[in-house]
Amino acid sequence: MTTSFTGGLALVLVGHMPYLRAAGRRPDGEDPLHEMIAFSIVPVMNVLHDLRESGMRPAVSLAYSPILLEQLADIVVQKHFVVWMERWLARCEAALRRWQRQRQGHHAYLARFYLDWGQGILRSFTERYGRNLVAALRELCADGTVEPLGGAATHAYLPLLARQEAVQAQLGVGTLTITRLLGRRPRGIWLPECGFRVGLEHALRFNGARYFIADPASVASGVPVTHLRPRWVASRRLIVFLRAVDASLQIVSPGIGYAGDPLYLATRRERSTHLPIWRNGMGDTIVEPYDPYHAFRRAQEHAIHFAEWVTAELHEFASRHDRPGIVVVPLDADVLGRRWFEGTAWLRTLFETILERQPCALTTPSPYLRAFRPRQTVVLRDGSWGPAGDHSAWSTPASDRLHAAVAEAENLVVEIARRFPDAHGDRERALNQAVRELMLAQSSDWLLLPGRNDSGEAHRAWMHLTRCWHMCELAARDMLDDADQATLATIEEIDNPFAYLNYRVVMAETA
Repeated sequence: MTTSFTGGLALVLVGHMPYLRAAGRRPDGEDPLHEMIAFSIVPVMNVLHDLRESGMRPAVSLAYSPILLEQLADIVVQKHFVVWMERWLARCEAALRRWQRQRQGHHAYLARFYLDWGQGILRSFTERYGRNLVAALRELCADGTVEPLGGAATHAYLPLLARQEAVQAQLGVGTLTITRLLGRRPRGIWLPECGFRVGLEHALRFNGARYFIADPASVASGVPVTHLRPRWVASRRLIVFLRAVDASLQIVSPGIGYAGDPLYLATRRERSTHLPIWRNGMGDTIVEPYDPYHAFRRAQEHAIHFAEWVTAELHEFASRHDRPGIVVVPLDADVLGRRWFEGTAWLRTLFETILERQPCALTTPSPYLRAFRPRQTVVLRDGSWGPAGDHSAWSTPASDRLHAAVAEAENLVVEIARRFPDAHGDRERALNQAVRELMLAQSSDWLLLPGRNDSGEAHRAWMHLTRCWHMCELAARDMLDDADQATLATIEEIDNPFAYLNYRVVMAETA
């Protein structure tokens, strides 16, 4: 970066989906994972690969959770996605024929649009990426287009884990998984839900992180700190970047953000069974049919506006400081494409606008830190990007029972792992699977579901805990009979992420 550098925009592609591999059909099946692949992940990858092939060099950080990447790399998930996409396309074809018979011209136009769009997504998945999205992401990491961030293995909400060993295991397995799948050891950490608690910085540093991203809610009260400048945390051995809350609201806020524009496709959670045909409503106005032509034109306008908005903020900051700032903006895959259909078109235009006009720079945290080391320190407190800025969204009366059960399982797994530090054979396999099941039960998703009456999904956490307890029982036995060995093999096949996991990860010395 030269002295003329006036600031940079650091986009962070955030993505997570709990473990839904081979979970079957609805109501608690694989559809959300398939929707994310079709509406978010493949379109975003098409943007990055298209720009790179045209000679442009976008730069973006990738904070896909390790458990999401494990599923994307799984041949069962890949096969099931193709089947799901073919069924979705068949519904488009059926809708097109039906609406043509009924002479519903606009509806037929939309069905034809979705059919063309979906065929392109499936073609990209099968032909352009050979079904292996992780390999395609690895290629982007290799040439510097993407900077991977580490994270908790199963997207556990780290501040609420009961034992430090569990925190370290989540971070350690997560970092190893990202390194193995994407080919680069991450220098930074994305904290799930931006959840931070005092003391967590020591675990991050122990795990080898150079920096992490937090929410401004984690800055100690009464301390005026701009989000445009990274700072050392108290130890001065770790750097924190603060996400730009105003920029995020400008994108996703239902009231003031781009995603709520009345021309955009109305949010629909049932895209797998129905074709969305209505656009966003405004107040009490009559909802009108969606028109992708006008919606995608609006996405281009919004992208140009955002580039100008960020540039103005960076230039204003540069005029008052002796070094340029950086705007860190997370883009959640659950929003970008999945809930905001036009979001990936917005992203493409944003990249093109910045790369062609160069009003500011696209960057990632690592090159920014190489050019501008922090000079100041900040004191952090507990916080998150939850509605209240604290841990309350993941710690409710409805989730207390699950919290207690997970804490009990953490204690049990650590105890039995230390009881058998040199296990081998069936005992080692059972201990490895116990840790695997514990991690799957720790996913932050399950803590949100009890208060939303999603009992069909919440049972998955209890299923993993039950399997964890069973694996601990098997590990304590001197010998397994044929039935026990069959049970162990079955569970290993059903829940098989993190193939190289070693149960001794929960015995590691912590900071």
